[in-house]
Amino acid sequence: MRTATIPALQYHPLERLPVQRPVDRYTIVKDRCRGLRVLDLGAYDETEIAKPQHTSWKWLHAEIASVAREVLGVDASPALPPEGVATPVGTRIVRGGVEDLSAIVARYKPDIIVAGEIIEHTPDTLGWLQKLAKDAPGVKFLATTPNTTSILNLLLALTGRENNHQDHLQVYSYKTLATLASRVPLQGARLTPYYYDPHIFRGRMPAFAAPVVTGIDVALLKPLQWLFPLTAFGWVLEGTFPEA
Repeated sequence: MRTATIPALQYHPLERLPVQRPVDRYTIVKDRCRGLRVLDLGAYDETEIAKPQHTSWKWLHAEIASVAREVLGVDASPALPPEGVATPVGTRIVRGGVEDLSAIVARYKPDIIVAGEIIEHTPDTLGWLQKLAKDAPGVKFLATTPNTTSILNLLLALTGRENNHQDHLQVYSYKTLATLASRVPLQGARLTPYYYDPHIFRGRMPAFAAPVVTGIDVALLKPLQWLFPLTAFGWVLEGTFPEA
């Protein structure tokens, strides 16, 4: 599952962007982490720690752990004990913020660093990524993040609504992610759209209504995202931090 690198952009509104068909977010992350030593940023999910057999929500950290050689999670959540936790999937998650990962990176020496749905939350995303690039030269980096022009937001906009979390400080598009990648900088940076995943809402709905969510996804949302990839739910940004 490989994609072309981001081309030089003119930042003209009429330039055509080379966007491939969307993929499943969990599948592409697992593919990139298979057999590697992974540092998973923002790994903690107290719901999953308490209910490891929960079936309505996929935990990215557990998905990574199922294929990686070794995984260390990092999270700044106040719900995470100061001493960290051992997880039900055989990994450990330690307390730490993305703004200063120097000691953790130096000690753990990851092959790849994953930031799942984080970069839209942090006030100085470019700043901590540039610092991380200096701390982890030659290390692969992968981030997933929601898409500004997702079909869900486009449809909601027609009704005067918007889908965003109260902790989101920015939402990225193809071009803003390309800009971010160039300023870090990320070598061989690639962008892949990922599909909306209806499991996000299944757990919040009565059991009898869950099939409706699946039906809308199969009949409407997924075909539209396939036909128009720039309307996919989110993006996978990946590349390699430059060697020192």
